[in-house]
Parts: sequence; C-alpha cells; structure tokens
Amino acid sequence: MNRSRTAARRRGAGYFVSRFFILLLLFLTFFPFLSLLNMSVKQNLWIKLDYFGPPNPFIFDNYARAIDFIMRPVLNSLYVCAVSVALILIMVSLSGYAFGRMQFAGKRLLFSLILAVLMIPYTLLIVPNFRIVKSMGLINSYFALILPYIGGQQIFGIIISRTFFSSLPNEMFESARMDGANELQCYARIAMPLSVPTLITVGVTSVVAMYNDYIWPTLVLTTDDMMKTFCQIVFNNAAGNGSLDFGMLAAAFVLGTLPLLVITCSFLKYYLQGMLEGAVKG
Repeated sequence: MNRSRTAARRRGAGYFVSRFFILLLLFLTFFPFLSLLNMSVKQNLWIKLDYFGPPNPFIFDNYARAIDFIMRPVLNSLYVCAVSVALILIMVSLSGYAFGRMQFAGKRLLFSLILAVLMIPYTLLIVPNFRIVKSMGLINSYFALILPYIGGQQIFGIIISRTFFSSLPNEMFESARMDGANELQCYARIAMPLSVPTLITVGVTSVVAMYNDYIWPTLVLTTDDMMKTFCQIVFNNAAGNGSLDFGMLAAAFVLGTLPLLVITCSFLKYYLQGMLEGAVKG
C-alpha cells in the first residue's frame, strides 16, 4: 500500500504530460502508414472522394496487381543490395581490422581522411560520382549502382568495426601468434567470428539505405524499366509519371516494404548488439 501511494504521488502533471506527448508522437509516426494501408484496399475513386473514410468494400485486387507491378523492381533492388552488401562487409571487416589491430605508417592520417569523407553531404558527391560512372561507361547497368554504393556505404562500417576490433583483448592475438598464426589467420579465426554482430549492423544499415535510395538510381538508370529499382518505379508513378491508380500504388508501397521489414526484424537482436559493441567499447 505504501509503495502504491508513493508511486501515485510521483505521478504528477509532468508524468501525464510526458505520456501524452509520447502517445501523440506514436500516433503521428504510425498514422501515415495506417493511411497507406487504408488506401491499399480502397477503390481509386473512393480514395479521391473520401480519403480518410474506411474502405467499402475492401478491394484486395489492388495487391494482386501490385505484385505484378513491383515484382521485377523489388528483385532488382534486392540483387543490387545483396551484391553490394557482400562486398561492403568484406572491405569493412578488412579495413576495420587493419585500423583497429595493425600498426602501419600513416594509419592516423588515413583514418582521419575516412572521418572527413563521412562529413561530406551525400548530395555534394552526386555530380562527381555521376561523372566517374559515365566516364567508365557504366550508365544503365547494375554496376552504376553497385560500385558507388560500395564506396559510399562502407565509411560508417569501417568506423564502428575499427572500434570493435581495437577493443578485443590483446592476449587472444598474442596467444595465436605464439602458436604460429600469422596476421591473416588471426583475422580469419579470431577477429572475424567475433565481429559478426557488428557486421550485421553494417549490413542492415547499408541495405536500408540502398533499398530506399531514389535519387541515384534515377540518375544512372534512365532507359530500361526492367532494370529499375523499387523506389524508382513506385515514386515515379506516384508523382504522376505513369499509373494514377492510387490504390494499386499504395498496395505496392506496402508490399515493397516487406523485404526490409523481414530483414530488419530477423537481425534486430544482432543489430542492436553490434551497435553497442561498435559504439561503446574502446
């Protein structure tokens, strides 16, 4: 009884005001997605006449047409993400290990340059990247997406992986070297297995950024619709450059977010663990 009375006294006006604003923020966060779900099961005319009203009747045919509409773009996006992430993780783990565990001339200078690149806004690099890709003859090819993604998405990963590798106990590596292990074996047998959560964090972050990218694919994939990405197709149509079937487009947005939802939820535990290990340790 005393505990309940003490808790009730502590719940003053500030407690209820804070809870109110938390609920308000949650509502503002999820309301657009709830509106999208509402649109995805309504007729196109009913969306224009009564946007906020409930669907009557439910039009699930929107999802059937949306599957045909976005199947190839979603597969294109997943293919680009898979190839890019595989190469990003290889380069991130090697670079992070070199900066975190090895000693070589110019180490601090090189890492400072990497940090400097992280401070450059993404939009300032669009024109130089486009000129480079165009000079290599890669416009309208998957490599026009993959190569810039590898170069741009690994910076954050190098920083957190370097922090993680530098926090590992030296005794493990010294024992391995006494048993005859070289630097590559120390990396492959000790550092790499322990860095899996950190690499998962890098992978999830990179996939979300690449899958949701619209500006860069629009610049370098301009001809064949069969090569375009998910965001490129649906955003172009939502802007009026194509289909004006808003119900089908809403269903396409819902279905297109499912791959990211599955990936994020599947690795959420390791993602959070990797963020803590890469940001707090050291």
